[in-house]
Amino acid sequence: MNAGDVIEAVLESGHRARFTATGDSMYPFIRSGEQLEVEPVDPRELRRGDVVLARLPRGLTAHRIVGLERRGGEVISITTRGDNCDTEDAPFSPAQLVGRIPLRRRGNLVTIIALARRWVRRAR
Repeated sequence: MNAGDVIEAVLESGHRARFTATGDSMYPFIRSGEQLEVEPVDPRELRRGDVVLARLPRGLTAHRIVGLERRGGEVISITTRGDNCDTEDAPFSPAQLVGRIPLRRRGNLVTIIALARRWVRRAR
C-alpha cells in the first residue's frame, strides 16, 4: 500500500488526511515541506480556483483547478496547473481525484486569497 492508497482510505472513512508537500510547483501558496490537509470532496462541489490532490501520471499532485468540463451537472474532466508553472496539466477524470486542499491560515489570510484570485484571473 502506498501513500496515495492510505490517504484515499482515510478520506473514504469521512476523515481528513495530512501529508507533507514536496516540490515548488505551488509556491508561494504551498511550500515544500509544509504539512497539508486534504478533505473528501464530491466532484460536483469543485470550483475553478480550488486546490485539489489528484493521482496524475507523475504521482500524487496538489495543483489548482483552472478548468472544469461539466455535462448534465456532472464533472467529466478536470484541468489543473501549479501556481508556479507555465503550462496546464493534462485534463483528468474525477476518478483520479483524491480530495480538496482547504484554504489555510498563514500570515495574512487576505493576502493569500488575493494571490489566489489574481492567479485565477491570470489563468483565464
